[in-house]
Formats: sequence, structure tokens, C-alpha cells
Amino acid sequence: MCLFFICNIIKYKMYLRKCYVLTCNEKSERTQFTKSVLEKVGFQVYLFRAIPHKDKVLSNKISMMGIYQFIVNGDDEWVYVFEDDINILGNITLDEIIKYEALTPRFFYLGVCDYGKQIRQKHPIKICNHDISVIRGNVRGLHAIGISKKGAKELLTFARSVTKQRYMDVCVEMFSIIYPTFVVRYDLESYISGHRGVFFQDRNKFPSSI
Repeated sequence: MCLFFICNIIKYKMYLRKCYVLTCNEKSERTQFTKSVLEKVGFQVYLFRAIPHKDKVLSNKISMMGIYQFIVNGDDEWVYVFEDDINILGNITLDEIIKYEALTPRFFYLGVCDYGKQIRQKHPIKICNHDISVIRGNVRGLHAIGISKKGAKELLTFARSVTKQRYMDVCVEMFSIIYPTFVVRYDLESYISGHRGVFFQDRNKFPSSI
């Protein structure tokens, strides 16, 4: 078996899922740190330069919508989207994350900013011996999600229908009220109260850019 063929088999096994990282500077420390974290989990990482706008909130929204459009036009059934200020709370494999795809046809969170009274229900099954909670609204943050082609298409349509909402994470929260979903490892909580899930925004390391 030729070396080229072996290398391609290794690459295929290594990168089962593609992810986009939204960034304003591909060479920044925060972006390179995020890229390293995601590659260790097993993602094939693509950096997406933020679409400039004088309003940083709208820049984030139109950039995220640009990524979702890439997903709709692409060949992958599931893709992951991150912001460039994340860190990880526990050891997790890509295989474990992928298991959540079977629970929803649209999207799920890999980290959230929980607020208010969370509307949660316990899912009857477990993944890797971890409880799964069904969430419906009352979460913010768009730093880590998994989304299918179907989910990206429907989310784009929904976001375009709520024209007065400037914050994309609020659009996704509203979307979760219509389509309740999950958080990967909701049991994990960062040093910031209410920031739950396996990936979190590391505010001590990287200040918000919005």
C-alpha cells in the first residue's frame, strides 16, 4: 500500500467533522489557541474572517449567517461553528460529540451562557454515561454549536424573518424555543456562573471582541 494512500486514510480517520472558527484576525493568539484546542479534539478547522461592519454586533450576525450559507451550499451533513475565544472544560472525543447528531435534525449547543430560569427536561437516554438535558430558550452565546445542512437552511430563513433582532445568539435562542435542543455536557460549568457545556468563552484569557 503506497504511503500517499495510507496518509489519506489516517487523515480521513482523524478529521471526521469540519468546523469554522469566526475570527477578526487569523494570526492572533486567541485564534491560534482556539484552533489548537479544536484540532486536539479532532476537528478539521477552517478560519472564517469576520465580515466588517461599523456595528460589531451586526458584523457578528452577518458573518455567522455567511458561515451558515457556506454550510447550506456545502456537501457536509453536519458542520460545527465556533468563535475565537473558546476553551475546553473536560476531555471529550469527536466520537462522543457526533453522537448528539442523532438526537436532532437541526442543531445543538456545545456551550451556552445560561440565564434566568432554565426550561430543561431530562432526556431518557445517556451519551457516554452522561445525562442529557433538553433545553428550550433561556440560553445565550454562539461560541460553539453543531448544525446540519437542514438546520442551517432553516436558521437562515428564521434569522432573516426577525429583522429587528441584531444579536445572532438571540436569534438562535429564539430558534431553540421552536426547536428544543441539547447542550453537550451541560453538567460542566466554567468559572463564570451559568456558562455551561464542554466549550466555554474564556473571558479571563480572551476579552469579548463585541
